[in-house]
Order: sequence, then structure tokens, then C-alpha cells
Amino acid sequence: MTRTKFVPRALLSLLLLAGGATLAAGDPPVLPPPPPPTYPSPNPPVAAPPAAPSPAAGLEDALARGARYFDQAIAWVARNGALGRARDLYVHLDARWDLDDLHHEGPQTVWYVAPDKMRSELTALAKTTTKILNGKMAWVIDAAGVSHRIHGTPGAEENLKQMNDDMMRVADLTQFLTLEGLKGPGVVFEHQGNFNGSGAYEGAWIKVARRSPDGRKITFFLNQSPDPKTGELRASWPGVVRVDGDAAKKLHNEDWILKDWENPSAAPRAFRYPFKIQAYRSNPDPAMAKQDPARRFLLAILDDIQINTGIDAAKFEPPAAK
Repeated sequence: MTRTKFVPRALLSLLLLAGGATLAAGDPPVLPPPPPPTYPSPNPPVAAPPAAPSPAAGLEDALARGARYFDQAIAWVARNGALGRARDLYVHLDARWDLDDLHHEGPQTVWYVAPDKMRSELTALAKTTTKILNGKMAWVIDAAGVSHRIHGTPGAEENLKQMNDDMMRVADLTQFLTLEGLKGPGVVFEHQGNFNGSGAYEGAWIKVARRSPDGRKITFFLNQSPDPKTGELRASWPGVVRVDGDAAKKLHNEDWILKDWENPSAAPRAFRYPFKIQAYRSNPDPAMAKQDPARRFLLAILDDIQINTGIDAAKFEPPAAK
């Protein structure tokens, strides 16, 4: 029986494109760009988005522009409504995970309630593995339908840690989709220039770096388009989200590429969301690039997503005894 795991911290972790990224002229990559792969290779090399030169204006102006562009993206995702912070998330997707300890292709369903409840179901060969995390308690129902308690079980500490890491990735992905949850006290958004990307990063982007008191570094590449009335440059959907890793903690850089934000055939929603997601990882230590090359670890097509609709608490209760 194949043991199926939910994705570890490698989405967000919430819910992406073939080929390595070639960068705009004059924008040096953080990682040396390898030769482009032939799609649909599951591990396409990927170069980091370029480090754009610092804006000519002072930092204060860059922060004001960054905040304005980020607010424009929030409004675009919410269709100029008030989506607010995400309290809960339901998502059903067709996913392909390709990690050292997880190779899965098939349907996946996730329920998440902030800050510490998650249920995930992965289906392969018509059998489903379920993981439930509720605060400090956790259970796994394996593909044979047998329930296992994880918390307080000797030798299961690593499994419990992984489930918590999984939940943090889902919390991240939820924030990437709504954006507004990434604002808060002490959080700043710095406009770091505009550029045109190609390959996996194809598009015209406004680069906005988010910096927060907790030290996490997240950089958004927001689609740029002129205002039809004024011609002023405006931001809309986040096309690339980079989460900086930490070599000392053995955490990879992660690039989440969010595509197809408009789908006329989909059921109407009060907000916009990407229908296609790819995620790449790369080692933040350049000395490890050859031993640990950059690669894609997720390709997902979103079938359904709901935010702030309320989730039955029973989803996170311990499995009934059989």
C-alpha cells in the first residue's frame, strides 16, 4: 500500500507553468539560470524573479507606492467588495505533488479554519487518506479506513510536526488568495520596480516586497495594467508570490505562480481566484544549488474554492470508532 502524505513545508503552503524563467535584460537572477527544460518535465529548472534596482525615489515614496499597489490588488481580487480577512477555506483541486517524500496525483480536498484546524483528504486509486488537525490533537485515517491517533503517540512526533507544517502552508495559501490577511501592525509594502518576465514568470509585473515584524519575507509580482480612464499604472492579480527560505533552518525558497484568474465558464463568485497554480522550490544557499536543484513541486487545477462560508466543526472532530 502506498503511503500518502499531505505536502510538508517545502501553501500555499494555499492551492503552477512549464519551463524555466528567463529574465528581462539587465535584471540579474538570484540563481544562475539553467538551460530550459522540455515541458512537461515534472522538475523544470526555475530561476528566481529578478532583483529589480532600487526605485529612484526615497524609501518613503517606495513604501507609499507599495501600499497603494497592494491595496489595488486586494480590491481587484474582491471585485471592489469587502472580502476581508480569511477566517476559513474550503478548496477542491486536482493536484500533482512531486517532493522527496510525496509523489501524488489525483483529487485533493482541504478544509481550514483559522488559526489551528485543518482537514485534508487525498485520493489515489479510488482510496482516500484523511488527516485531521485540531489544535494540539491530530488523527490520520489511512486508505484502508483505519483511524490512528497521532497526538500523544510515541514515535509520531515527526508526523505531528509535518501536519502542523502542512497547516501553515494552507494558512499561507489562504492569505495569498485573499491578500488582505497579509496586512497588519508593523507590516510594510515596498515598491521595488517594474519588469517584464518570461518563461514561468511571463508577464508585466509590479514588484512589491512585504516585510513584517516576524521577519518573514514575501515578495509579490502583481500584474500591471494602465487605468482605462487616466492611463495611470495600476496593480491587479498576484501572478508570482515568492516566500524566502532560510538556509540555516533548511527551508527552501518557494515561488507560487498563480494563473487564470478569470474563467468565464466557472460559477460566479464574489471574489476572483486562480484556476491554475504551480509552485517551485529552490535552495536559498547557492553552494547547494547543484546538489539540490530548483524544481517544480506542485501543479494544481482548482475545481472549487469557498472562503468565509462557515465550516461544520464536526469536520475536525476525532474519527468515530468502528
